[in-house]
Amino acid sequence: MSMDRLLRLTSGSVLLVVFFAGILKADVHWFWKAFIVFMALNQIQSAFTNWCPVVSLYRRLGVKECPC
Repeated sequence: MSMDRLLRLTSGSVLLVVFFAGILKADVHWFWKAFIVFMALNQIQSAFTNWCPVVSLYRRLGVKECPC
C-alpha cells in the first residue's frame, strides 16, 4: 500500500473511532473533543506545509511513497 493511501486509511479510521466514541456515550470526555480538533488542525497545517507526523512515522517504518 502506498503512503498516500495508508495515510488516508489511518486518518479515516481514527476519525471514525473518535466519532463512534462520541456518539455512543451521552457525556463525551474532553480528550475526544480535543483529539478531533488536533486532527483537524493537523490536516489543515499539512495542506500548507506538506508535512505530517504520521508520514514521518511511516517513512521510518519503510512504507513506500507513491511513484506517481
